[in-house]
Amino acid sequence: MSRYISPVLYVLLMLVGCVAFISIAGVRVGVFEPLTGFFTLTLSVIASLVLSILAALSLCICRKETNAAGKRFFSLVLVVSLVYGAMWVVFYLQKSGLPEINDITTDTITPPVYLNVGFIRSSSDNSLSYNPAWASIQQKYYPDVKPLFSTETKVVVYSAVVSLIRDNGWDMVAQYPEVGVVEATARTPIFGFRDDVVIRISTTIEGEIRVDMRSCSRIGRGDFGTNAKRIETFMSELSKALAPQRQLNAKSIY
Repeated sequence: MSRYISPVLYVLLMLVGCVAFISIAGVRVGVFEPLTGFFTLTLSVIASLVLSILAALSLCICRKETNAAGKRFFSLVLVVSLVYGAMWVVFYLQKSGLPEINDITTDTITPPVYLNVGFIRSSSDNSLSYNPAWASIQQKYYPDVKPLFSTETKVVVYSAVVSLIRDNGWDMVAQYPEVGVVEATARTPIFGFRDDVVIRISTTIEGEIRVDMRSCSRIGRGDFGTNAKRIETFMSELSKALAPQRQLNAKSIY
């Protein structure tokens, strides 16, 4: 029996792998839209879970056979398909509790304004107008999204921001050093969803340099926490990038 079942499971396993690869690679190279890729990947996850059930049934059906190679193959298919499907199910369950908001900013009172991004977005993309109702939601779920303060000069901070954007591989949209504004477009690691970023560098009344950042998804009602994580990571990296400069200035004083 196992010699008849094995080829079927093998073909199904290859199909699941191909669909998973095409769903991600197709989006990355621009063959189809991210939402299409996400839907296709969802189908591959469902198929993998069904395949794991078939593999488990095959093991039960062929348990009395002496063909050890067939049993090992059924076990391999079961493990691979189950791990793949479970990985995405766990990921979804972890993110399902997050709010359906897609515009995160370090300044919810006067958020940084996009200047050029609107010209590269389509009419079907999410609005760039900040929704004030999201401020309290953001504070609840993403309390660590905060502005960065520095004692460095505005020129130094601006330069560090631009360098960090380039190091992250984001697409530079516009630079306005005279007003301390930078716009860029980042892409999510797997599907390459485009999220637009604007960074504002200003001077406080106390004379400190304040860096505010806003990240807004082009599509989707929720972002699974991607924009908040991007801001937190960027601010942490920027703080580290400015630290050597502070140490250098301290040494020059003495």
